[in-house]
Amino acid sequence: MNEHAIKRIKERLTKEEWKKVKQTTQQAANRYGTVSLGVVALRLEEQRNRAWGNESNGDLVVVIIRNYAVHTIYLRRASQTLDLSVTRTDVLVDMTKSGRVWLKYPRN
Repeated sequence: MNEHAIKRIKERLTKEEWKKVKQTTQQAANRYGTVSLGVVALRLEEQRNRAWGNESNGDLVVVIIRNYAVHTIYLRRASQTLDLSVTRTDVLVDMTKSGRVWLKYPRN
């Protein structure tokens, strides 16, 4: 994990939340690979930060993995569009309640 991702974790998540995010992200990575993966790893009980500020804000924790490593972690509001164009990944999976999977290329 790069320094950028570590900094974002410390700014945005408690230790317990980070533990859940790690576990969920690992499950997604085991199933979908780690080349280009977006993971909705946790739904928070309420939105963090202000909706219209310069900080990451929202009630979803999104993890982006590129080339086998966590690239960044950010918050996003559940009311916002979330798809492959947003995460710029080949696979996006919601590991929370919906279980939805978006794929850039069909899996064989």
